[in-house]
Amino acid sequence: MRKKWLLSLILLTAGCSPQSNENLNLPDDQSTAGKRSRSMTRPRPFKDPPEVLDLASTESIAVKLSAGVEGSPLAPRYSPPGKRLELKPIAVPDKLGVDGLETELVLGWPIDKQKPTKVLVTRPAVGEPYTKLFIDSDGNDVFDEDPIVAKTSESRGSIWSNFSATVQANYLTDAPAAEDYPLALWIAVESKAEQPEFIRISRRGFKTGEVAVGDQKAIIVLSDSNNDAVFGDGDWWELRSEELASKGMGSRNIGDFHWFGDSAYKLVLEDATGNVGRLEKVLLDKTREQDELDRDPYAADRKAAKADKPLEFRNDIDEAIAEAKAKQKRCFIKFETTWCGPCKTMTQHVFTAKEVVDAARDIICIKVDGDERRDLVERYSVKAYPTGILLLDDGSEASRFVGYQKVVDMSKFLLQTTK
Repeated sequence: MRKKWLLSLILLTAGCSPQSNENLNLPDDQSTAGKRSRSMTRPRPFKDPPEVLDLASTESIAVKLSAGVEGSPLAPRYSPPGKRLELKPIAVPDKLGVDGLETELVLGWPIDKQKPTKVLVTRPAVGEPYTKLFIDSDGNDVFDEDPIVAKTSESRGSIWSNFSATVQANYLTDAPAAEDYPLALWIAVESKAEQPEFIRISRRGFKTGEVAVGDQKAIIVLSDSNNDAVFGDGDWWELRSEELASKGMGSRNIGDFHWFGDSAYKLVLEDATGNVGRLEKVLLDKTREQDELDRDPYAADRKAAKADKPLEFRNDIDEAIAEAKAKQKRCFIKFETTWCGPCKTMTQHVFTAKEVVDAARDIICIKVDGDERRDLVERYSVKAYPTGILLLDDGSEASRFVGYQKVVDMSKFLLQTTK
């Protein structure tokens, strides 16, 4: 039987991504709705585009891109959030395993004209984790006989089954084409016997090409931002100089510009394959330094006046809440984890700011590690990190936030005295 699949296994641990061991923490994206929490962050070092992207072009350079080599220094150091695919029970032959669960994967352009690819996961035995993955690579409603096999790992209160595959994406352009599309797939459950409701997927591959900008060589890196194998507006691209090719300078959206030296360029793609396009030089009314400053989401927090001492947090939550009630004080509970990027940034820039420390002067502040205190995560219905909860002096919840809070917003949050 024809086998198009890369039957390899990857173990996605903290600090790793489908592209390379240097990439963003995958567990930030591997959320499971209603059950497990995630880090409220974006693929880093992703930057928001400016409001106006309709920029005049003064120069055009032809661009050709092709699939990048997995694990190479050019591989992007970030991954898009995992796309959730619902799993449904299906009867399977004994030779494939037990407790079969099926889903469908749709890739290529146009999406509404693609035939879904069926995916099956099974257990080797009742009560064991799901470690076998089969794909109908021929589209004939018959799964390939050889499974992609995963080993399980335990991390952050979950059991993970991680797979790696290369699937086919079809493009119905003027010249129809089919290309390989590397994928990471994973399942997270709280117990071995649990039957997962969905599997998540995220692209592993990227595209790259070289162009001459004046007398210098530039390298373009293009990656899919939403795991659909369609390249266009909203996807991510980088423009790297030859001497910094292995480091990367941060991604921006297709349609947004990148700097090369003191000049700005935008990437224009000809079709959904992302293989052909042009690099256009654009005119701006700002310098590179000003643009990078404008895009820094933490610029104001970095510059905020610092307190003599950072905000102090207690760890004894039950005793602290009881004390707050007895003294008729408000209570602030900060839920975080050791792997949450925005949590660390808030610790560095927000909870050291004089404005925030002053706003919390009459509040008892508590820090909770969500991985260590799953009971409190359940008690307070925490779904993502960071989460902050403000309790009034009677113990009732006044308000909560989810995600990174700037200094000015955090101080306003702490000054609340009513619901």
